[in-house]
Amino acid sequence: MKNSSFGNKLLLRVLGATIVVFALTMFILEKYSYETTQKGAETYLNEVSSNYASKVQGDVNLSISLVKTIWAKFQEAINHNTILKEKESIEMFKSMLKDNEQLLGIWWSTKEANILYETNVNDGKHPKNWYAKDGSFSPYITRGKDGIIIESGSSYNEENGWIKGPKEAGKLFITKPYVYPIAGVDTLMTTIAMPLYKDGEFAGAVGAEIDLNKFLQMTIKTKIYDNGYFFIVDNYGIILGHPEKEVVNKELLEVSKNDPDYIKALKKVKQLKPYSFEKKSFGNGFDSQYVVKPFKVGEEGTNWSIFVNAPKNEYLADANFIRNISIIFSLVGILIIAIVVYFSITVLKSNLSSISNGIESFFRFLNKQSSDVDTINISSNDEFGQMARSINENINKIKTSIIEDNMIIEEVKTVANEVSQGYLSKRINKTTSTDSLNELKDLLNQMLDNLQSILGKDLNTISKVLESYSKRDFTAKLDKSSSGKIGNEISNMNDMITEMLRTSHNDGMQLQNDANELTSNVNTLSNNATSQAASLEETAASIDEITSNIDSTSQKAQEMLIISNETRSSATEGKNLATNTVNAMEDINITVMNINEAISVIDQIAFQTNILSLNAAVEAATAGEAGKGFAVVAQEVRNLAARSAEAAKEIKDLVENATTKADNGKNISNKMIEGFNELELKIHDTSNLISDVANAAKEQSIGMNQIADAVGQLDKFTQENAAIAEVTNTIAIKTNNIAQNVVKKVSENKF
Repeated sequence: MKNSSFGNKLLLRVLGATIVVFALTMFILEKYSYETTQKGAETYLNEVSSNYASKVQGDVNLSISLVKTIWAKFQEAINHNTILKEKESIEMFKSMLKDNEQLLGIWWSTKEANILYETNVNDGKHPKNWYAKDGSFSPYITRGKDGIIIESGSSYNEENGWIKGPKEAGKLFITKPYVYPIAGVDTLMTTIAMPLYKDGEFAGAVGAEIDLNKFLQMTIKTKIYDNGYFFIVDNYGIILGHPEKEVVNKELLEVSKNDPDYIKALKKVKQLKPYSFEKKSFGNGFDSQYVVKPFKVGEEGTNWSIFVNAPKNEYLADANFIRNISIIFSLVGILIIAIVVYFSITVLKSNLSSISNGIESFFRFLNKQSSDVDTINISSNDEFGQMARSINENINKIKTSIIEDNMIIEEVKTVANEVSQGYLSKRINKTTSTDSLNELKDLLNQMLDNLQSILGKDLNTISKVLESYSKRDFTAKLDKSSSGKIGNEISNMNDMITEMLRTSHNDGMQLQNDANELTSNVNTLSNNATSQAASLEETAASIDEITSNIDSTSQKAQEMLIISNETRSSATEGKNLATNTVNAMEDINITVMNINEAISVIDQIAFQTNILSLNAAVEAATAGEAGKGFAVVAQEVRNLAARSAEAAKEIKDLVENATTKADNGKNISNKMIEGFNELELKIHDTSNLISDVANAAKEQSIGMNQIADAVGQLDKFTQENAAIAEVTNTIAIKTNNIAQNVVKKVSENKF
């Protein structure tokens, strides 16, 4: 592929892109057509299933409504013990059959023969075919070949499904489909029955049959597409109607051999949910799309369903046709495009070959492999012809321009050689049609003019002068008129260097003398700093001693202040004790006064007792011999009163003496309080004096510490000055050496 020609590559790419585009277009069209057709088919099948479900549901539900109507009439008659009229009932049921084609027959059957009707077969009032074999009035009103007929109904038998079912269900009941002879013809039907009750007990059933042949004919006549069909399944999973009669009245799972999709479909029907699946039809064997439409009949939980079948190859026929047509047209289109592209590429390759040869010849001329250029020979008026003419015109222009460029380049080489030898007076005079080279020529000439104005005409002269300067010989001079700006600046620089050397020589000599003088002064400064440092050390020692004495004085003053505070506390405590003593003396005086009052009371009692004893003695004497004992007692009482009076007097004397002494103690305590007050004042004044002394000592200590710090700082500065003096001395020596070297170096130059 890498070695293929451009035309082949282009052909393959165009065909590849075309095939990809056609393939994508076909894929999108086919996908869209299939999806659209599939959706349309599903919509159509859903509509068909809904339509037939509505028809079947309508017929069944209408039949159920009629059965409920009959049941309501019978149940009301039983509840009210009402006897119905036979002919009226027969006529009513015939009318129902005439108006409702979906009904095949109406019947009833009761345990008790006369629960609804009184007549029996022996009455002879009605035809015998109106009565069952057991003689009860229970005819079967049905359809025959010639219209509505009446047949004998079956006797009551709870083993029959149309009676057993409603009895066990206790509500409306739909039997499985079964075959029953009607007018001598076996007919497939299903029964809708409802139970009758009397006093809460099952009394019989009433119902009607639906002829399933109608549903069968509906499925046979209906065609969906060409080979599609639908069939009806009841709540027992039994096929009620199918185009193939041999599967009717059979279980769907039996026919489908328990296929999982049919099992799932029946589960969905019980849930009253629609379902669809793809499966090969068990009827015609085609791959088909199935749509299942469930619908409710009668009571809750009784769900029938419509299964609609459509062969995929039939409803996808349009999509397949579009696909096939697309493939044919795509192949034809690709072939046409390939032929057109092939012839176009052949012409393209011829034109490109001519252009390639012409460009290759031009490149050989550019690379100086040839001295001439072959033009491109294309005579057409299309894009390639226009391009060939444009390329030929440009090649001729470039050829002429290259010859002129070579001429100016040769002159540039000549001028460049002159410049390389140091001569800047040559200029470029040739011209060319190339604007960029002309601009470059002008820039080079301008550059040479600028260089000449800056460096002069001859760089060799400047080089010789600079070489002389490099050898420390500044006596060489340049001609300022032909040396350019740099030559003039070099000449000015020579003058400046010469002047600088003279100045440097003079400054070096002066610097040498100043350095010697600086060395002498630094030595003097160093000696003075050493002496000052010694004096500061002595001063610092004296200050430390004074500071120590001040600190000792401050410490003693503090101790005195503490003792003074303790003495003041003791004086205060003595004052408080003296005060307490005075208060105690006052309490003693009060107590003594109370004792004096008590003694006066005792003295009065003794006086009264003495008087009483005297009166008792007088009374005892008057009594004679009988009062002698009483007289003795009175005498003892008198004696006791006398001793009490004496004791009270002695106590009173002691109390008076104690009162006198307590007064003396109180006076003494008052004097002690006055003394303590005066002592407290003196101690307070002494404490203030001691505190002043301590504060003054602290301030002196702080001042001496500040002086010591200042002396220490001066000592530090003195040491730093000494160090600086040493460094300065070293610098002065080095400066002297530098000055000597400067003078020596300057002396080596010629100026």
